Amino acid sequence: MDFALNDEQQMLLESAQRFFADNHPLARARKALPFSDAAQQKLWADMADMGWMSLLAPEAMDGLGLGLTDAYLVAESAGGQLLNAPWASSAVLLPLLLKADEKNAPEVLKSLLSGILAGERAAHCVDAADRIWDFSSQCTDVVVIDGLNFPSQPLRIAIRPAVADAQSATGLDPTVRQCPGLAQGASLDWLNMDHIGVDQRAHARSAWRLMQCAELIGVAQAALKLGAAYAAERVQFGKPIGSYQAIKHQLANAWMAVDNARLAALYASAALDGQLPDAPFACAAAEWTAIDGALNTTRTVIQVHGGMGFTWEHDAHLYLKRAQRLAARLGGASKALTAVEELALA
Repeated sequence: MDFALNDEQQMLLESAQRFFADNHPLARARKALPFSDAAQQKLWADMADMGWMSLLAPEAMDGLGLGLTDAYLVAESAGGQLLNAPWASSAVLLPLLLKADEKNAPEVLKSLLSGILAGERAAHCVDAADRIWDFSSQCTDVVVIDGLNFPSQPLRIAIRPAVADAQSATGLDPTVRQCPGLAQGASLDWLNMDHIGVDQRAHARSAWRLMQCAELIGVAQAALKLGAAYAAERVQFGKPIGSYQAIKHQLANAWMAVDNARLAALYASAALDGQLPDAPFACAAAEWTAIDGALNTTRTVIQVHGGMGFTWEHDAHLYLKRAQRLAARLGGASKALTAVEELALA
């Protein structure tokens, strides 16, 4: 299979990279703006105008009908600039769940997606068992999903308004606002989603997780670029520190890890789109390589910067913390490796 980027996809990637670099620099990411902020609302609306909310949406709702590779490119670009808005939930998971059986989809879900496509609403999807919710005040709606991770359980969702900014706080990742999950015994108005088949549910879940892998890879790419530039500029004993093997080999290993992860994720995207029989293994391999590569790369970049890399003012720690949060949301490196081993043995 040829899963290299075609001309249109290369243009999409370059456009997305320029957009996020111009409109969401790291100085803005540090502010962790809530969605109530006018600047954040404009950014979201501009992303919708670029067509990035409608990439996977049903054509009946003016969706573009593109594939996961196109969505991957946007997610990777967003990750590189530490976008603090729930794009993967809004533009990937929800459209795919709705697309699975549009005729039987609840009207409230269709209305939510219409608002997302118009750039007026931003939804973040959480698992009912999550103890901490990300993007708590950086969205308009929180979509609680029960049963997405367990095919034997009924699938149901509940839509509730996002919390106010005063009720949220930053956690490990200082660019993302968080709040506690559902209180014990909390009641929600659940919508039955059993009309969605097990295979369609698995496809939507895999695609959503793959977009988080794409963000991880974008984070690692940006961090590596930062580290390589510093190694070329910083002079010690009359030479750039990048000329010394202790630094050169670390950066080379990081580049290999990121490149492997990107190739694995691009293949997984193509495999999901093509419904190939090895898609589950491809997705598991993409998760493992993305988590391992991003964590090792962001740690390496901090080491390359020395004592300065550990300071709050420097950007290096932002990449590491974003990588750690995304890795935790995906279940961590050990869980990802176990999944690869189990599928390989099967």
